[in-house]
Amino acid sequence: MALSRAKPDELPKDAVVITEDQALKYQWKIITAWDKVGDVWSLRYAPGVLSAMAAATGAYINNHYRTKLRLGGHGRLSSYLPIVAVPAIFTMLTHKFFIQRPILLNPLGQCPACLQVRSAAFQTSLGVVYPTILAPFAAFMFATRCYTYRMPSVTENPREVFMLWRKLTRPIVPALGAIICVQALITMFLTGLEDKQNFQMMLRMKEIEHELEENHMPQRFDF
Repeated sequence: MALSRAKPDELPKDAVVITEDQALKYQWKIITAWDKVGDVWSLRYAPGVLSAMAAATGAYINNHYRTKLRLGGHGRLSSYLPIVAVPAIFTMLTHKFFIQRPILLNPLGQCPACLQVRSAAFQTSLGVVYPTILAPFAAFMFATRCYTYRMPSVTENPREVFMLWRKLTRPIVPALGAIICVQALITMFLTGLEDKQNFQMMLRMKEIEHELEENHMPQRFDF
């Protein structure tokens, strides 16, 4: 059965009223069990793709600063967890909650362009901007603690710390600009495809429901 929204006074007598969480669970059951993966692949795999992009970007930025400050194996795990793992996890969660949830629960109630821009903003913020801000701080801290690089004092010479950050960051600025553009474009493409494939899936569910009604076949509801 295809899900639809309606006001209480517009509900048919035989309508089955469910909560949003039940509706979302039902939609994911349909997506998971859909026979043609190509029809729903963006809904299944887009969060994973976006998460992988965020993780790859975080690893690239973290490796850049760690290499410049000659950290080697010092603090590798401690820096990779917040700079690589955390952005990847939060990118997936924010996309599922703030992008996929509205698409699945109210497919005709969202402005497609607004949805794409919102998705790109989440992706670039969590997948690029966040690790870009955090990585140098983590690298500076470990370099000071492990004596791998002659670091100026942040309390006595904050200007020198800033100049060092600027010196280390300048070589990757063009790459970061390109990464932001690429991630934004890919995210907008995938979000638009999710919206389109969900709408097509909804139309197909309507067709199946109509065929069942014409053949007087019972419809099973499992929420």
